[in-house]
Amino acid sequence: MASEKTTSFPCHIISAIPSDTDKAFQDLKRDMNPEYAHVFLDKIQRYSLKPDRALFLASYQENFIGFATIINQSQVPKELNQEIIHTLQPYACGTGLMVLPEFRHKGVASKLVNQWEIWAYRNNLLGVWVVTHKMAEWYTHCFHYTLQGTVTRHGVNKTILAK
Repeated sequence: MASEKTTSFPCHIISAIPSDTDKAFQDLKRDMNPEYAHVFLDKIQRYSLKPDRALFLASYQENFIGFATIINQSQVPKELNQEIIHTLQPYACGTGLMVLPEFRHKGVASKLVNQWEIWAYRNNLLGVWVVTHKMAEWYTHCFHYTLQGTVTRHGVNKTILAK
């Protein structure tokens, strides 16, 4: 299991504005499948503009090294039972989290996840839910997210967690 160090890595987290997105795209796209880079650019542009969502950027030595995106309302997977769907409706949804490989295990992602939680509470939401393919144990161990259910999308099992 990946666990983040508790020492404080000297990165800075900002709530991005539209003028940040070009540099963020240039700094972060190298860790992405080139076929989907345009989708990433579109997403970060939208998340920096609209008031119902946010883009957080982690920077170190004047370069962006990670990002996190969140939206205040996202459709809860319909495959979950109605009670869970109802429970998660007043939660924000963490929709993206990535840290460049050479900056992982330094607490950068932890700082970004913390920003999700602060943003949710500032927007009068009860918490945050996420869908993950591989990182469920990390979310539960490091952040005390709890299992809400699982879904299968395009043959891939995904876990829904909330805090």
